[in-house]
Amino acid sequence: MKFYALHEGFYEGIELRLEQLRNACQDLDIEFCAIDALQTDFSNLPKLGRTDLLYNSARGSEMLENLLLNQEVTTFYIKNPETISANFDTTKYSVIHEKANLPAPKTIFHLTDDRQLLKKYVEYLGGFPIIIKATASTRGIGTIKIESWQNLISTADYLVKTGDKFILREFIKAKSGGRLMVLGDEVIASAAFTMHDNDFRNAVDLSQTKYTNRIYPEQVQQIAVRATHLANVEFAGVDFLEDENGNFYLLEINFPSGFSALIDVCGVDIPKRMVEFLARKSQNNLR
Repeated sequence: MKFYALHEGFYEGIELRLEQLRNACQDLDIEFCAIDALQTDFSNLPKLGRTDLLYNSARGSEMLENLLLNQEVTTFYIKNPETISANFDTTKYSVIHEKANLPAPKTIFHLTDDRQLLKKYVEYLGGFPIIIKATASTRGIGTIKIESWQNLISTADYLVKTGDKFILREFIKAKSGGRLMVLGDEVIASAAFTMHDNDFRNAVDLSQTKYTNRIYPEQVQQIAVRATHLANVEFAGVDFLEDENGNFYLLEINFPSGFSALIDVCGVDIPKRMVEFLARKSQNNLR
């Protein structure tokens, strides 16, 4: 049995993530194979079978994952898809969640510079401030807080001309955020973080984000599991915001997802649980 961990180069935290997955495989006597899409010979790719485990462990390398995916290999997908799209765009999951009426910030899934529509959208989103978010953004880069009408129209005029895709979202005045790690049918680890004093975005500087272990209400855990399964995956980092009245809002799910910061905080060996889950799923598929 081999565990194939895909990635595309290195950004913050990826080397540690791969090392933790490698150590988990070593403990479970499973061969670990990290494949960097930037260094791969695409003319000689391995052919994965029923005893192989596949996880695209970081953003990027979707083309490599598409080429390695088949109906035999074991993955975190509920059903292995024929093809996948860019995994840095979490908006595609938000669309599914909205259709399922999960509790989330109100969202307009298309930015326009049309003044009449913008006025209607601001009213729908509850007034200023509102959020503009690039669909291809990550860790808060490309997420903009809009405080006024003048700010909105000048920003929209520019962003629409870039040709990039943006959404508008209700601004939630949050007292805390939370990440719940879903694996299979349960939340295996969860932690809260307080909001930054000088930046409404919490993921821009991960070194400043301090997690504390927190067990969330059963209803929130169930929403996290359902949100994950609706995305056709069995593993994800699910992010919530909690407002000052104790209401919870599903912000997004992340697949792939960082997990390193929660290992010590929650006292859960998340990478080992991940590898064990896939190994067990592979054995069940062989029966």
